[in-house]
Amino acid sequence: MKLFKKVILILIPVFFVVSHTHAQNDNWDFRVIRNIEKNRTPGKTSFYKTISATAIPFAIAAPATYLVTGMIKHDNDLKKTALYLTESIAISQFITFSTKVIVNRDRPFIKDTTFTYIGKANNASFPSGHASAAFALATSLTIINPKWYVVVPAFTWASLVGYSRLYLGVHYPSDVIVGAIVGSGSAWLSYKLNKWMKGKKKKDHPTVAFN
Repeated sequence: MKLFKKVILILIPVFFVVSHTHAQNDNWDFRVIRNIEKNRTPGKTSFYKTISATAIPFAIAAPATYLVTGMIKHDNDLKKTALYLTESIAISQFITFSTKVIVNRDRPFIKDTTFTYIGKANNASFPSGHASAAFALATSLTIINPKWYVVVPAFTWASLVGYSRLYLGVHYPSDVIVGAIVGSGSAWLSYKLNKWMKGKKKKDHPTVAFN
């Protein structure tokens, strides 16, 4: 029941933004990406294509790095961190793609064929899977190591990934905003869930020591 309530707390802002966006007929969303479209340059296009392409590889590489390092060093804490990162990203993607199916929002370039886009985008628009994965990773890394030299680069990268999706013309701003909320919320949810499970194990087995 507690887990259900936490999921609902994550989904409430998602559907609030959906309702608000549809009520406004996507006008503000389109204005933002139209302005971005007008100011594209070859240099910025190359940069944001590269940034956008890092989202999924980084989301895979980060937990894999912790896992491999943990196995090499026989460090269970590093292995647990790898599992936590994986859970955070997996939850974010489950919520993201479930919402895509439910909402089924057309991409900007499908809704308005005069709008030019860069790159590939095959599924529904809302919310952004790239933003969700990037912010899930950035938030979970911040939770496990809340140092400025982790927080600043992690969220700078995640924000650039989110903006890159607008620059490339494959998402509306609300797609990216909600993707970021889902990603960060998933990392928090996974952290709380792991903390609850650890506490439950201690309660069920009080004689067993846990690190």
